[in-house]
Amino acid sequence: MNNLINEFESLIQTVPKLMMALSKADYKANPTKWSKKEILGHLCDSATMNHKRFIERLISKDELTLELYNQNLWVELNNYQNNFPLEEILSLWVSLNKRILILLRSISEEQWNLQYNVDKNNQVTLSWLFTEYIDHLKHHLNQIIN
Repeated sequence: MNNLINEFESLIQTVPKLMMALSKADYKANPTKWSKKEILGHLCDSATMNHKRFIERLISKDELTLELYNQNLWVELNNYQNNFPLEEILSLWVSLNKRILILLRSISEEQWNLQYNVDKNNQVTLSWLFTEYIDHLKHHLNQIIN
């Protein structure tokens, strides 16, 4: 997990420079698709939700079911497109992910194996969730930058 944590830290350091070099981050090519600014807002929502998931898994002695959320509604209600300048969304993204980074650096090898229920027959580990978080993050960053 150390390599993945180091990659995560590198993303936190490099993404702001890439984002600030973008032009027309708020341009919506299609009213039903997110703008680059909204994608970044979605990544803030994802960071919020995953930080909560990580904390709850680390403190709870109970079985936990991996909680889903309505991503589109979160972006709509936060109204990243109209209510926030790109710099503010980017600052939020950096802050949220730094919080996650600090938390993940303190996780023991044993804790990485803590599990969530996905449904009656399937479970995933904290390690799996973090790996998925990074994959999701990189997927959306590629959408923004390309």
